[in-house]
Amino acid sequence: MKGCRLARRHVETVNDLQHILTLATHNKVDSIKDVHNTLLPDIEEKISTEEKERLKLEYWGRKWNLVISGVRGSPLTEMPKATDVYVRAFFEKTLEIPKERIEKMLFQAVHRLPGKESDKEKRKIIVRFNSLIDRDDVLAAGMKLKRGSGYSVVPDVPPSVAKLRFNLLNERRALSSSEQRNVHLVYIKDYPFVMLKKKRSS
Repeated sequence: MKGCRLARRHVETVNDLQHILTLATHNKVDSIKDVHNTLLPDIEEKISTEEKERLKLEYWGRKWNLVISGVRGSPLTEMPKATDVYVRAFFEKTLEIPKERIEKMLFQAVHRLPGKESDKEKRKIIVRFNSLIDRDDVLAAGMKLKRGSGYSVVPDVPPSVAKLRFNLLNERRALSSSEQRNVHLVYIKDYPFVMLKKKRSS
């Protein structure tokens, strides 16, 4: 009899310990969930904020740059001095910027960007200006290029912003002709840095 009582007590003790461990485990899991639910959104928000700040710094670091497409040359053997000549000729003949104005423009850097083999005669060119005034004047002239001209002049932006710009332009192309005339792409100083905006009615 005494042995049976001891056995029952042992079983009860084991059951009690299992119950206590189960409760402790549940409490620990609940505690972890609370920490997860409380801290994770803050961490995600902090990471998102830091990424946006990093992107903003990169965006502003490229502010003096323009990317030019469609200018022919010999990209595979072309030296920066030759690219400079092609760019200035493009400004004068295609963008119709006065020659005396172009001669006063100073560039920090001018070079071709890597491209596909099929683009070997007219790989994109990146130009870094000394003056934001010159950069903005060239961009304004580039925005007057007719669609289908084969040329383009756009701000140099980080890859993620370039992807968004591409998607927004596709979204605009999907609109009817009349709607397209009332919507244009604009660059803004804060995230996401590009957006489609309706033109003001005159």
